[in-house]
Amino acid sequence: MIEIERKFLLKSLPDNMHGETEIMQGYLAHDDQMEVRIRQKGNLHFLTVKEGRGLMRRESEIEISPQQFHTLWPSTNGRRLEKVRSLLNHGRYLVEVDRYQGDLEPLLVAEVEFSSVAESEQFDKPDYFGEEVTEVDAYKNRSLALHGIPDGPALEYQIGALPYLFRGGNLHLVIVMNSSQTRWIIPKGQPETGMPRQDVAVMEAMEEAGVIGSCLPALRLPCRRKGEKLLYIYPLKVSTVLKKWPEMEWRKRAVLPAAKALKMISDPELSDCIQRLTSRLLA
Repeated sequence: MIEIERKFLLKSLPDNMHGETEIMQGYLAHDDQMEVRIRQKGNLHFLTVKEGRGLMRRESEIEISPQQFHTLWPSTNGRRLEKVRSLLNHGRYLVEVDRYQGDLEPLLVAEVEFSSVAESEQFDKPDYFGEEVTEVDAYKNRSLALHGIPDGPALEYQIGALPYLFRGGNLHLVIVMNSSQTRWIIPKGQPETGMPRQDVAVMEAMEEAGVIGSCLPALRLPCRRKGEKLLYIYPLKVSTVLKKWPEMEWRKRAVLPAAKALKMISDPELSDCIQRLTSRLLA
């Protein structure tokens, strides 16, 4: 089946939605032109193959049993998303509204399907529709599942690293003092144009904490703090602890057991987010 669909961000939720359905989906395999996913939609389960990009894509879908779905689900770890889908009518068109959950909250997206490209070009979008993202790869469900909400303006968020390592079989965290030497935090900084978030996290960890390692993007966590920018935290598995590093003269560094490190973090929202991440690391 050829799918002709346009996708838009929503400025706000319309009032006349109906038919709320919870959706869980994960990706088994993907490349630039194809993706294989499984989806639980309400009480139904599907295996879907999508081919192509942009406005027109080929879709093949079969229904699978709940047992088949749950057998395949572990293979989608790190490539999953959850959303709640509602429906509404706009003239003769049926609009699907997706409210993303978990790490992708509060993203709101609407999709409209058409019978032809010509029909799609004549579509008159409602006022509550915002920017069209049909051709924007970062807003594909696969990309959202892998990388989270796409980057916005740099002033809207920061990127942090949670460096960790195991000593004597116990989880240890690497924390640093802020630049004014008043409280313990984690390495963090501003987004860099053209640099993936996880690469920024690696850079900040080296510059501020003097540690080298590799990020685990699938375990990233958005941390919302009162009066502060949204902070995306990336766990970073430490391979090397440097004796000298760029910011060592104005930042203290501590490598501590996780429980002790958490007690050193005075920001309650940040401490809670780190606790959630350590739970994932130990799972």
